[in-house]
Amino acid sequence: MRKTLLALVVVGLLWTGYVTWPLYDLIALVRAIDARDVNTVVHHVNFGRLRASLTEQIVSAYVQMLGIQASPLAQQAVVVGLSIADPAISKLVSPQAVSDLLAAGWPIGVIPEPPPSGNIGISTETLGTAWQIFSASHYGIGRFEVSAPTILPMPNRFHLTFQLLAWRWQLVGITLPENIRNLLANEVIRTVREHR
Repeated sequence: MRKTLLALVVVGLLWTGYVTWPLYDLIALVRAIDARDVNTVVHHVNFGRLRASLTEQIVSAYVQMLGIQASPLAQQAVVVGLSIADPAISKLVSPQAVSDLLAAGWPIGVIPEPPPSGNIGISTETLGTAWQIFSASHYGIGRFEVSAPTILPMPNRFHLTFQLLAWRWQLVGITLPENIRNLLANEVIRTVREHR
Protein backbone atom coordinates (compact mmCIF):
# COMPACT_ATOMS: atom_id res chain seq x y z
CA MET A 1 0.00 0.00 0.00
CA ARG A 2 2.82 2.41 0.87
CA LYS A 3 4.63 1.68 -2.41
CA THR A 4 1.45 2.35 -4.37
CA LEU A 5 0.87 5.60 -2.53
CA LEU A 6 4.50 6.63 -3.03
CA ALA A 7 4.28 5.79 -6.74
CA LEU A 8 1.11 7.90 -7.06
CA VAL A 9 2.79 10.83 -5.30
CA VAL A 10 5.84 10.58 -7.58
CA VAL A 11 3.66 10.38 -10.71
CA GLY A 12 1.61 13.36 -9.48
CA LEU A 13 4.75 15.40 -8.88
CA LEU A 14 6.15 14.51 -12.30
CA TRP A 15 2.86 15.44 -13.99
CA THR A 16 2.70 18.75 -12.11
CA GLY A 17 6.29 19.50 -13.10
CA TYR A 18 5.61 18.66 -16.75
CA VAL A 19 2.53 20.91 -16.80
CA THR A 20 4.17 23.90 -15.10
CA TRP A 21 7.57 23.73 -16.82
CA PRO A 22 6.45 25.10 -20.23
CA LEU A 23 4.19 27.63 -18.50
CA TYR A 24 7.24 28.91 -16.62
CA ASP A 25 9.20 29.27 -19.88
CA LEU A 26 6.23 30.98 -21.57
CA ILE A 27 6.03 33.53 -18.76
CA ALA A 28 9.82 34.03 -18.88
CA LEU A 29 9.56 34.74 -22.63
CA VAL A 30 6.68 37.19 -22.15
CA ARG A 31 8.54 38.99 -19.37
CA ALA A 32 11.59 39.26 -21.63
CA ILE A 33 9.40 40.72 -24.37
CA ASP A 34 7.92 43.23 -21.89
CA ALA A 35 11.40 44.22 -20.74
CA ARG A 36 12.77 44.30 -24.33
CA ASP A 37 15.43 41.83 -23.17
CA VAL A 38 16.56 40.48 -26.54
CA ASN A 39 19.18 38.12 -25.03
CA THR A 40 16.50 36.26 -23.08
CA VAL A 41 14.23 36.17 -26.15
CA VAL A 42 17.09 34.52 -28.09
CA HIS A 43 17.35 31.89 -25.35
CA HIS A 44 13.64 30.98 -25.66
CA VAL A 45 13.19 31.00 -29.48
CA ASN A 46 14.39 28.57 -32.14
CA PHE A 47 14.69 31.00 -35.05
CA GLY A 48 15.24 28.36 -37.76
CA ARG A 49 11.98 26.59 -37.02
CA LEU A 50 10.15 29.87 -36.45
CA ARG A 51 11.28 31.08 -39.89
CA ALA A 52 9.87 27.92 -41.51
CA SER A 53 6.56 28.33 -39.66
CA LEU A 54 6.09 31.96 -40.70
CA THR A 55 7.24 31.36 -44.29
CA GLU A 56 4.71 28.56 -44.77
CA GLN A 57 1.84 30.73 -43.48
CA ILE A 58 2.72 33.80 -45.53
CA VAL A 59 3.26 31.84 -48.73
CA SER A 60 -0.01 29.96 -48.17
CA ALA A 61 -1.89 33.26 -47.75
CA TYR A 62 -0.08 34.67 -50.79
CA VAL A 63 -1.12 31.69 -52.97
CA GLN A 64 -4.67 31.87 -51.64
CA MET A 65 -4.96 35.61 -52.32
CA LEU A 66 -3.77 35.09 -55.89
CA GLY A 67 -6.35 32.30 -56.31
CA ILE A 68 -3.83 29.69 -57.41
CA GLN A 69 -5.35 26.18 -57.41
CA ALA A 70 -3.58 23.15 -55.92
CA SER A 71 -1.73 21.85 -58.98
CA PRO A 72 1.87 21.51 -60.15
CA LEU A 73 1.72 25.21 -60.99
CA ALA A 74 0.72 25.93 -57.39
CA GLN A 75 3.76 24.05 -56.17
CA GLN A 76 5.96 26.20 -58.40
CA ALA A 77 4.22 29.33 -57.11
CA VAL A 78 5.01 28.25 -53.56
CA VAL A 79 8.68 27.86 -54.45
CA VAL A 80 8.67 31.30 -56.10
CA GLY A 81 6.73 32.66 -53.14
CA LEU A 82 9.34 31.38 -50.74
CA SER A 83 12.03 33.41 -52.48
CA ILE A 84 9.77 36.46 -52.80
CA ALA A 85 8.61 36.28 -49.19
CA ASP A 86 12.17 36.00 -47.89
CA PRO A 87 12.72 39.76 -47.39
CA ALA A 88 9.46 40.03 -45.43
CA ILE A 89 10.32 36.91 -43.44
CA SER A 90 13.83 38.19 -42.72
CA LYS A 91 12.32 41.35 -41.26
CA LEU A 92 10.09 39.18 -39.04
CA VAL A 93 12.54 36.61 -37.74
CA SER A 94 15.07 38.55 -35.74
CA PRO A 95 15.03 38.65 -31.94
CA GLN A 96 13.90 42.29 -31.95
CA ALA A 97 11.24 41.70 -34.64
CA VAL A 98 9.77 38.69 -32.82
CA SER A 99 9.64 40.75 -29.63
CA ASP A 100 7.95 43.62 -31.48
CA LEU A 101 5.47 41.32 -33.26
CA LEU A 102 4.32 39.67 -30.05
CA ALA A 103 4.40 42.87 -27.96
CA ALA A 104 2.50 45.06 -30.44
CA GLY A 105 0.29 42.44 -32.05
CA TRP A 106 1.41 43.18 -35.62
CA PRO A 107 4.75 43.10 -37.52
CA ILE A 108 6.10 46.60 -36.90
CA GLY A 109 9.29 45.93 -38.90
CA VAL A 110 7.31 45.03 -42.03
CA ILE A 111 4.16 47.14 -41.64
CA PRO A 112 4.79 50.23 -39.47
CA GLU A 113 1.13 51.31 -39.30
CA PRO A 114 -1.14 49.26 -37.03
CA PRO A 115 -3.85 47.22 -38.76
CA PRO A 116 -7.39 48.62 -38.67
CA SER A 117 -8.62 45.72 -36.53
CA GLY A 118 -6.67 47.05 -33.55
CA ASN A 119 -4.65 43.98 -32.60
CA ILE A 120 -3.13 43.90 -29.16
CA GLY A 121 0.04 42.12 -28.25
CA ILE A 122 1.06 39.59 -25.68
CA SER A 123 2.27 41.00 -22.40
CA THR A 124 2.15 39.98 -18.76
CA GLU A 125 -1.07 42.01 -18.52
CA THR A 126 -2.83 40.45 -21.54
CA LEU A 127 -1.50 36.89 -21.12
CA GLY A 128 -4.20 36.09 -18.58
CA THR A 129 -4.32 34.27 -15.29
CA ALA A 130 -2.63 30.93 -14.74
CA TRP A 131 -5.98 29.20 -15.17
CA GLN A 132 -6.75 31.07 -18.42
CA ILE A 133 -3.33 30.19 -19.80
CA PHE A 134 -3.75 26.55 -18.81
CA SER A 135 -7.21 26.34 -20.37
CA ALA A 136 -5.92 27.94 -23.61
CA SER A 137 -3.08 25.44 -23.91
CA HIS A 138 -2.57 21.95 -25.31
CA TYR A 139 0.11 19.53 -24.21
CA GLY A 140 1.78 16.74 -26.12
CA ILE A 141 4.91 14.72 -25.69
CA GLY A 142 7.65 17.33 -25.94
CA ARG A 143 5.17 19.84 -27.36
CA PHE A 144 3.19 22.70 -25.83
CA GLU A 145 0.77 25.04 -27.60
CA VAL A 146 -0.97 28.07 -26.20
CA SER A 147 -3.13 30.82 -27.67
CA ALA A 148 -2.74 34.38 -26.43
CA PRO A 149 -3.67 37.04 -25.50
CA THR A 150 -6.51 35.29 -23.73
CA ILE A 151 -8.62 38.45 -23.63
CA LEU A 152 -9.14 38.28 -27.42
CA PRO A 153 -11.51 35.95 -29.29
CA MET A 154 -9.78 32.79 -30.56
CA PRO A 155 -9.47 33.90 -34.24
CA ASN A 156 -7.57 37.06 -33.18
CA ARG A 157 -5.04 35.28 -30.98
CA PHE A 158 -1.50 34.22 -31.73
CA HIS A 159 -1.02 30.47 -31.36
CA LEU A 160 2.43 29.82 -29.95
CA THR A 161 4.04 26.39 -30.34
CA PHE A 162 6.86 25.35 -28.04
CA GLN A 163 8.98 22.21 -28.28
CA LEU A 164 11.26 20.64 -25.77
CA LEU A 165 14.68 20.96 -27.41
CA ALA A 166 17.92 20.26 -25.55
CA TRP A 167 15.98 20.20 -22.27
CA ARG A 168 14.52 23.68 -22.85
CA TRP A 169 11.10 24.73 -24.04
CA GLN A 170 11.67 26.87 -27.11
CA LEU A 171 9.23 28.79 -29.28
CA VAL A 172 9.27 27.04 -32.68
CA GLY A 173 6.11 28.39 -34.29
CA ILE A 174 3.73 31.32 -34.23
CA THR A 175 0.42 30.83 -36.00
CA LEU A 176 -0.58 34.33 -36.98
CA PRO A 177 -4.15 35.64 -36.86
CA GLU A 178 -5.69 35.68 -40.34
CA ASN A 179 -5.65 39.48 -40.65
CA ILE A 180 -1.89 39.58 -39.93
CA ARG A 181 -1.22 36.75 -42.43
CA ASN A 182 -3.18 38.70 -45.04
CA LEU A 183 -1.28 41.92 -44.29
CA LEU A 184 2.01 40.09 -44.80
CA ALA A 185 0.77 38.39 -47.99
CA ASN A 186 -0.23 41.82 -49.31
CA GLU A 187 3.28 43.02 -48.49
CA VAL A 188 4.71 40.12 -50.52
CA ILE A 189 2.37 40.95 -53.42
CA ARG A 190 3.48 44.60 -53.25
CA THR A 191 7.14 43.49 -53.23
CA VAL A 192 6.55 41.28 -56.29
CA ARG A 193 4.92 44.18 -58.18
CA GLU A 194 7.84 46.46 -57.34
CA HIS A 195 10.36 43.92 -58.68
CA ARG A 196 8.61 43.44 -62.04
